[in-house]
Amino acid sequence: MRILHLIHSEGIYGAEAILLYLAREQQRGHEPLIGSIRDPGTAETPFEALARSWGLQLVPIRIAPRPTPPVIASLLRTVRALSPDVLHSHGYKPNILLGALPRARRGAMLTTLHGWTNMRRFSRMWLYERLDRLALPRLDAVVVVAAHMRKLRAVRGVPAARLRVIENGIPPLAVRLGDLARRGVAPLPPLLLEFTARRPTLVAIGRLSPEKDFALLLEAFARARADTGADQQLLIVGEGPQRDALTHRIAALGLSSVVKLAGYVEGADRLLERASGFVMSSLTEGLPLVLLEAMQWRVPVVATAVGAIPELLDGGRRGRLVAAGDLTALTHALRSLMSGTADTTSVAAAADAVAQRYTSARMAQEYLSAYAAICARSRRPVQPRGQQPRGQHPPQAGRGDRSA
Repeated sequence: MRILHLIHSEGIYGAEAILLYLAREQQRGHEPLIGSIRDPGTAETPFEALARSWGLQLVPIRIAPRPTPPVIASLLRTVRALSPDVLHSHGYKPNILLGALPRARRGAMLTTLHGWTNMRRFSRMWLYERLDRLALPRLDAVVVVAAHMRKLRAVRGVPAARLRVIENGIPPLAVRLGDLARRGVAPLPPLLLEFTARRPTLVAIGRLSPEKDFALLLEAFARARADTGADQQLLIVGEGPQRDALTHRIAALGLSSVVKLAGYVEGADRLLERASGFVMSSLTEGLPLVLLEAMQWRVPVVATAVGAIPELLDGGRRGRLVAAGDLTALTHALRSLMSGTADTTSVAAAADAVAQRYTSARMAQEYLSAYAAICARSRRPVQPRGQQPRGQHPPQAGRGDRSA
């Protein structure tokens, strides 16, 4: 089966990593292609470079950002040239561009909602979100990554028969570390190694954006540290628009010597080997990849009870749950984490859950079943890998309308 994955990537975050894990599993007997949508003139992105380094077939697609007819026609020409058995969208842009087209023109198409954030009304992203909601019911299948996402307003118009739950999965830890070594990824920065060696360090990993609520985490950390007198540090790994605001807040709380904003670090979860605990203060999540990684590293976890996190942590039996936005609850949980009395049973249970349930191999098999179901409905014959190619893989496809 030839699968064309479509994504408009702004970096290498959870959705991008899940797509790459999925595509690599699909190389075992199938032919995944990755269509990377970016604006005209964009050079190779870090996501595209990573896909190539994994030996995945990449199709750069350079089209204007607005869903105009010329842009849609350009993308459709690329799709037809590649002639996939199924289209797999990983974001709102491919959904909007192709979702309104009849299936006879675009072919069988499935999308994955990796997460959902309600945007400020009347903003550009709010408009795209609304267009996405209109597109979703027209697709052959919509996949959500956790059972709670069935209740999202975004999927209310999707027929029940077309809505599936396929949980995220990751490869074994040894495989992930081997990937980094084979690609020649640099060791962890010496400054971070020195920082984490000073004293016990709590680690948080995520984009520096409002929904991660790192401002609340800083407040809770300051209070917990003052209450306990524990000589603990906090390392926040990631980049984003709130960097300046968080830097100022760290200084205002008098935490500059014990809190560090590390920026983006490739293979950041390697820092968890050196962590005394992992903290996730998010206001909203789907099924967060970084939490799976923390569980895999056998690190004590404190996380907010949003999205699929309560299910991942088995109601608190695999880690500690707190209410989102609750400063008192988060402070109390951090005090407990700083005490160093983590339940080793819960840590082991978390690692076992990842090894047995949240695997990339299981995830890939469930997606193949979903593809087979929608291809059967479209009555399009599926061509096994190894037969005559049905389209060229252009090094750069699609120009389209360059309007901004």
